[in-house]
Amino acid sequence: MNVAAGIALLLVLGACGAPEHPEPTTGSVVRHSQPLSFVYRLVDGNGVVSARALRGQPVLISFLATYDLASQAQARFLSGVFQRHSESMHAAAIVLERSDNQPLVLAFRDTLKLTYPVAMGDEVLIGGGGPFGDVHAVPSTVLLDREGRIVWKHIGLAREEDLEQALAGAS
Repeated sequence: MNVAAGIALLLVLGACGAPEHPEPTTGSVVRHSQPLSFVYRLVDGNGVVSARALRGQPVLISFLATYDLASQAQARFLSGVFQRHSESMHAAAIVLERSDNQPLVLAFRDTLKLTYPVAMGDEVLIGGGGPFGDVHAVPSTVLLDREGRIVWKHIGLAREEDLEQALAGAS
């Protein structure tokens, strides 16, 4: 075998292997966790989003980024569900960006006319850690039950129908 054929064979065989860094999977999983504890500062500085304040009703929390089109769609889908069920649920968005992006996050919130709380994630959450588990992919959405336990988690864009179905399962 000549050198060129050997190199071509190695390239073909190398392309057949598993990716070194697999892409994050999308989809929904049902998880049952212990009640969570968290506090994140609202983007406008006027309060916090906390596990304690959200207990008593199911809550959908979406993890977003201002630079991501799918996050913009997720924020709108969450708005639609929240408008229909605001008497029986809570909703919030946590933005996975550094605090120096606060002006962008405020513009994101105001431009999309989000009526639910929008908070800034902390360094631990932005790094993929924290009480929600691995939520470094945006958008991601979790549903907490009335006691503050994760009962549903979706990585990727969750349509309004997906959010409605998850919410119905938590009631």
